[in-house]
Amino acid sequence: MKELDILLARWLRQEFPAAGAELQAAFAELLELPDPELARYLLAGEPPRDPRFRQLVIAMVGKP
Repeated sequence: MKELDILLARWLRQEFPAAGAELQAAFAELLELPDPELARYLLAGEPPRDPRFRQLVIAMVGKP
């Protein structure tokens, strides 16, 4: 999905270098999720159950 690619690439470029090791590891794991699941979290606003992913989604899109 192009929207996901744009969102993920922007966060990777702008925020990943300064993110802590925990968020960096969560980001790497988040990328392994299927696109429909990523879309629910990052585009549709569904909060992830995993607290590490929840923290990352908040950092990426600014809402729980």
